[in-house]
Amino acid sequence: MKNIIKKLAAFGLCAVLTINMNTVAYAGILDDIVDDTEINNSENIENIENSGVENMENSDLENVDNTKDTVTENVDAPSVESEVKTSSVFSDIEGHWAKEWIKNAVSLGFVSGYEDGTFRPDRTITRAEFSKLLNNAMKIEITKKLSFADVNENEWFYKEIQKSVAAGFFSGYENNTFRPNNPIKREEVAKVVAGAITTGNIDGEGATLLSDYNTIQEWAKVSVNTVYNKGYILGYPDKTYMPSKALTRAEAVKIIFEIIDNENIEYSFNITNYNEAYSSAVVVGNLNVLDSVGNGNVYIKNVVVLGDIVISAENVKSVELIDVKARNIIVESENNPVKIVYHDNVMIANTPQLPSIATGQKIGQNIKI
Repeated sequence: MKNIIKKLAAFGLCAVLTINMNTVAYAGILDDIVDDTEINNSENIENIENSGVENMENSDLENVDNTKDTVTENVDAPSVESEVKTSSVFSDIEGHWAKEWIKNAVSLGFVSGYEDGTFRPDRTITRAEFSKLLNNAMKIEITKKLSFADVNENEWFYKEIQKSVAAGFFSGYENNTFRPNNPIKREEVAKVVAGAITTGNIDGEGATLLSDYNTIQEWAKVSVNTVYNKGYILGYPDKTYMPSKALTRAEAVKIIFEIIDNENIEYSFNITNYNEAYSSAVVVGNLNVLDSVGNGNVYIKNVVVLGDIVISAENVKSVELIDVKARNIIVESENNPVKIVYHDNVMIANTPQLPSIATGQKIGQNIKI
């Protein structure tokens, strides 16, 4: 395991501390984004606002081998809301491969066990339940209005899905459903996780070497390879990935714990200096460019913003992005002539809110706005 003591301390203080983002001198750029703000009732996984972690790029989820995706609501299994927190060892995890991950995840507070003293590590987890775990771990508070036909306000998962959609982790299906009680498949989890992590400077054949790589849906292949290369979702001992296999509670805990243990997670962040690169972080909330940057340039590289990039600095020359994902870019002043430069791998979920005198320049590849 990673340094658990360090993480426990960090998470114990995260409610009152803002972790400083790594700053590195740079002359650079940015890309790739998360989130959406309006759930389009007719959206398909391919076109869902260029974002949503389930934004199936070349295929809508409705057409993704639904023979394997039958909604089987687990009526006998207790839902996440019936869980209770406990720091004791559960009666059913002794000897389980995920025992230590489970214990540490419970200590960090993003998962719990059941009233009967069990954890049920091998029970499959639903899309709604995975939403709740990821929201808890990442401390997501933002919400978004929903219009899914199968998500009602009186359901325990309603607010959790509001959060996960607002953060850009999930989107919906072509027929305006979310399928909250569907067991979430490993390839779907890869797509979700890829929206919650930094992806710059990731290279390697990774999952392409697995024997069943070609059975992975096209919309998921890039994400599967990304999370594989980062070590978050690997293959099985027999060199398979099993993309259509439903994720278990134990696997979910391990994946999410690895994310929060390895990613540099910030809780809203203010950029105050110019001519420096702010890099390699996941920002929960808004990334603010403040007036103290003066008339210099701001560089943002390899950053995921689970919120908006808000530019309040009125004299900044340019904001340059490379390997960046964000919900939106908002320039607060109508008199700000700032230039937004999009380098490689930039994804902005919504149309940037720029004044008429501001400019946007695309000079890289793989830009989605």
